[in-house]
Amino acid sequence: MAELPPAAPADDTATRTWLSVVRAYHLCGELIAARLAAAGVKTSEHEILVNLRRQPGLSQQALAARCFTAKSHISGLLGELESRGWITRQSDPADGRVKRLSLTPAGAEMAARTAAIQAEVVALMTEGTALEELVLVAGAMAEVSRRLEVALQGIPGAK
Repeated sequence: MAELPPAAPADDTATRTWLSVVRAYHLCGELIAARLAAAGVKTSEHEILVNLRRQPGLSQQALAARCFTAKSHISGLLGELESRGWITRQSDPADGRVKRLSLTPAGAEMAARTAAIQAEVVALMTEGTALEELVLVAGAMAEVSRRLEVALQGIPGAK
């Protein structure tokens, strides 16, 4: 009978696990970016479109908090999307300094297309995975996110 290799130290297993998550994240990003590019949309534009599809009338500040794109980049992206005829900015009746963002009909159509692309990528990623496994992964990533958010709170200048 062949001898089994020694068990990997916990630190090595943790590092390999983290690297597998990072690799999957990067591959997912590459795939969705390529599929969105074929539709003429950047990932950052898709983020805006799907957020406004889910919740029309968001302020620019609220939108920036929901997107994974740098807040400083959001304003320029909104200008691009507005020039493409996909979004409108309207003054908030309660506070004229706030602009409310909405999709135009053309923007809603593009948001539906990009949401379908995202759904296809998610389906590909989760194909053949049992619901119980997905729930475990979601729970583990939620806990990891919670720990990282707590760690960031102690760093000046971090989110």
